[in-house]
Amino acid sequence: MQLIEFIAHHQLQRILTHKKKLVGEEAQLQSTIILLESSQQHGHSHGLSLLQDSNKHRVTTYLLELGIATHSILIGVALGTDNGSHFIVLFITLCFHQFFEAIALGAQISQLNNKSILPAIFMVSFFALTTPVGIAIGISVHLNTYNPKSLVALVTTGVLDSVSSGILIYVALVNLMAGEMGVGAHGFLRLRKRVKCLYFIALYIGAAFMAFLGRWA
Repeated sequence: MQLIEFIAHHQLQRILTHKKKLVGEEAQLQSTIILLESSQQHGHSHGLSLLQDSNKHRVTTYLLELGIATHSILIGVALGTDNGSHFIVLFITLCFHQFFEAIALGAQISQLNNKSILPAIFMVSFFALTTPVGIAIGISVHLNTYNPKSLVALVTTGVLDSVSSGILIYVALVNLMAGEMGVGAHGFLRLRKRVKCLYFIALYIGAAFMAFLGRWA
């Protein structure tokens, strides 16, 4: 996961470096007054800094979407293959689980600086379809004499669940918590102490509630 994120950020950094080089050449050709040249370069640097932050947030959002989508498909498969003994409990837990994941993902998608609304619609639609697709897969597998306790089923589910959980944990700890509420989050540090306390209280309550749902299910 770290390697994938590093490669994505490395490619974005190469693009930004190339743009900075073009901006520098353009400033040298067009500027004739030192004061005007300094002002133009500052404006370009500020714009490129915002672009870099936007691209970093875009990678984080895509990784979060990938982890949530994989996890949602697996949850749907578990619901579709259930024989009925735990269906109600699993269904209620699934509704709460998907609701809070949708809020987290929607908050990240809303901060993307897209010129068009189509990427946001695509990401929301993709998330909305993952669980039904997983349920359909689970039902089709269940109808074909599926044994959830077989070695193949346990290994496959365990590997896929581990991958999706690892993605979600990595994105939550490294990108979201450290990026939004860490020491490098300048916007968060400028907030009042009362607001910061509310942030942390909401974070811990949400984590405890999700852990309770996982234990209950």
